[in-house]
Amino acid sequence: MLRIGGITDTSTVDWYGNVSLVVFFAGCNFRCPYCQNSSLIPADSGSEMRIGALHRRIDFSAALLDAVVFTGGEPLLQPESLLKAAQMIEGTGLKLMLNTNGCRPDVVERLIEKGLVDRVALDVKAPFTAEDYGTVIGVTGLGAQMAKNVERTLDTSHDLGAEVEARTTVAPTVSDEPEFIRRIASSVRNRCDVYYLQQYDNMGDILSPALKAMRPPDRESMMSLARIAVEEGVNDVYIKTREHGLERVV
Repeated sequence: MLRIGGITDTSTVDWYGNVSLVVFFAGCNFRCPYCQNSSLIPADSGSEMRIGALHRRIDFSAALLDAVVFTGGEPLLQPESLLKAAQMIEGTGLKLMLNTNGCRPDVVERLIEKGLVDRVALDVKAPFTAEDYGTVIGVTGLGAQMAKNVERTLDTSHDLGAEVEARTTVAPTVSDEPEFIRRIASSVRNRCDVYYLQQYDNMGDILSPALKAMRPPDRESMMSLARIAVEEGVNDVYIKTREHGLERVV
């Protein structure tokens, strides 16, 4: 059984270049103020679904699909169900991308070693320090451990040969300072295949009411921050905005 918050049968924006079915796992151990899926944070949110039922759902759209994306919430909090679901996806012949906060590097390692994950989309939410990470994830007591775990997930994914997409959400007053992005970029350099800066979007189910009232950063600001990442030596940098979609920064 999986506990999920919903399914999008076809998406072209979750894994660019692929038509994907997206599964939203329920439950998350972070409390990021800019979270767009805050209704999925409680461990008992969503509803249970049998893996066989998910298989049938995928089969219904399989002719249109290139891939499946597991996102959330946080998939790594359901490790055994995640593993069995990934094995089921392998049997369909579709590719699988895991979108994760990186809290359980051991689970990611198992999935990659078994050849079940093609791409890891890792949310690198802050520079890898206890204070920075604890602040952004909204759980200060977990800052030190989660900074270590996410960094280990980054290295494990890269070293085991998975395609690695590091991504940072740029949100006002939280993660929009140039030096903040510079420090992240210097950490992910040479450890990922691509780095995305994602525009905070206040149209979702935002956890922080104060942040929901703030405007997203504009495209020019996003471009300026992305160029900092390029200056830090990150080879493949993109911004993702509501207005213009995905744009490569050169």
